[in-house]
Amino acid sequence: MPAESTGPSPRIAVAFPGQGGDWSAGLDILDAHPGHPLVRSLADLLGTDRWKALDPLDTRNAQPLVYVAGLVAAEGIDREAVAVAMGHSLGEITAAAWAGAIAPDAGLRLMAERALVGRAAHGDRPSSMAAVMRWERADLEAAVRHVVEAAPDHVLEVAVRNSDTQHVVSGDAAAVAALVERANAAGAVARALPIDGGYHCALLAPQLERFAAAVDRAVTADAEIPVVGSTAPGPWTDRAQLVELITQSLVRHVDWPAAVAAAVGAGATTLVDAGPGDTIVRLARFLPQLPAAST
Repeated sequence: MPAESTGPSPRIAVAFPGQGGDWSAGLDILDAHPGHPLVRSLADLLGTDRWKALDPLDTRNAQPLVYVAGLVAAEGIDREAVAVAMGHSLGEITAAAWAGAIAPDAGLRLMAERALVGRAAHGDRPSSMAAVMRWERADLEAAVRHVVEAAPDHVLEVAVRNSDTQHVVSGDAAAVAALVERANAAGAVARALPIDGGYHCALLAPQLERFAAAVDRAVTADAEIPVVGSTAPGPWTDRAQLVELITQSLVRHVDWPAAVAAAVGAGATTLVDAGPGDTIVRLARFLPQLPAAST
C-alpha cells in the first residue's frame, strides 16, 4: 500500500540573491559547468573564462556573474513545486528570467547594462553603499538625518531592509562614509560594500530612462511563474508590471521582509536559496515564517 499522505506538499519560493551573492560559490558553479551555453555567453561578455582572474570588486564582473551562476544553479529545481520566484535587488532580474519573462541571454545583457548605469552614475557623482547591522531602524534613521543635516547637498538613504536590525544605506560616498563612522562609534557594525554606484536611491534617477529602454527590450513575455520583487513585492506576472518592477528597482528601496511576506501570501511554505552562496538562507534566519534551504 502507498504511504499515507502527511499533508500538502511544500510549495517553494525559489530565491535569487543580489550582488551580495557569494563570489567564490559563483566561481565554483561556473567551473562545474564550463560547457553551459550561458556560461559561454558570460565568457564572451567578460572576455575571459579565467574566472579567478576577474576582479570581484568590479560591478561589471560581479553582477553578470551572480546572474549566470544563479540561473545555472537553479536548473535542477522542480518548477511544478514552485509557488513564486523571488529576487533580492538585482536578483529580481534573475527571478524574472527563471520565471520565463526574459530569455537567459537577454537577461545577461540587461545585467551588464545595470552594472554600466551604476558605474555611470558613480562617475558623474561618487556614490557607495554600506551595510549596517545590530542597530535598530529608528537609530539608523536618526543617524541618517544627522548626516544629511550636516551636509544638506548630500543624498543618503536607507536603501535596503533585510531585517529589523540589518540594513544597507546608499548615497553620496562622503555621506555613506560619515554614516559608517557614526554607526560604528555608536556600537553598531557597519562596513562599506564593494559596489560601484549608489543603487536603490535617488542618485540613480538620472539613469532611469537609459535603463528603462534596456528593460523594455529584455522583458518579452509574461512570467510563467509569479515573480516576487524585493523593491515592490507583487507577486507579478504581467510583462508591463515586470518592466516597471525592474526599471524602478534602480531607485526603489529593498524590503526583504515584505517580499517574504508576499511569498507566504502567495502560498509558499519553503524558501530555496538558488545561490550563488547562502545569502538568502542567512537572511531567512531572521524571518522564520518562511524556512529556507540551499539548492
